[in-house]
Amino acid sequence: MRKGLYIILIFIAAFVLYFSTYDLRSEQKQQYIKYDLTREEYAMLKDGDFILRHGYGIVSDAIVNSLNEKNHVSHVGVLVKCDTAPKNFRIVHCVSQSLYPWDGVQEQSFPLFLHDSQYNSIMVVRFKGANDSTRHKISEKALYYLEKRIPFDHSFDISDSSKFYCSELPWMILKNEFDVDIFKDKMNEQNDHMRFNNFWNPDYFEIIINHNEKR
Repeated sequence: MRKGLYIILIFIAAFVLYFSTYDLRSEQKQQYIKYDLTREEYAMLKDGDFILRHGYGIVSDAIVNSLNEKNHVSHVGVLVKCDTAPKNFRIVHCVSQSLYPWDGVQEQSFPLFLHDSQYNSIMVVRFKGANDSTRHKISEKALYYLEKRIPFDHSFDISDSSKFYCSELPWMILKNEFDVDIFKDKMNEQNDHMRFNNFWNPDYFEIIINHNEKR
């Protein structure tokens, strides 16, 4: 009995050590890598664009590795034009408390979003056929959900509209505002509605910036 308990304790200690070491390596990598867009790329950004990235840490890496997509991204947010914000944009996104100090829909400055992005992982996509009015509706709705403080959907249940996971936020905006379902025909396919390749589907989006091509 004691031997079995001893083995379990060793396993738990090894598990904790692995995760701690993994996160420490990620933090060290994050501290020393400076990542930014060029001036020309910033000039290409517009209100209501969607920004994707590969974040740091074991959760982000697990998402990228399990999805195994062409572009290695693990998160998506909405660009909101704000002349008083750093780089003239705020980013509204939905994040789990396991990654950030608080849970659910929240805003982040552009420099901090980039700081949390792995090098050459940023993508920016634009809702196809969008004009200034259309894009403004996207950013307005993102701010609406921010004000509502929608919690993070840890069950990843897309049928529950009271909570969002990260890619569910833009999906909900486009579905409610424009009756466009970027996950159409994918609800019955295992995990397919969580795939990020929906955001570079040429039927719905135009790719504006893709640093993944440099990786």
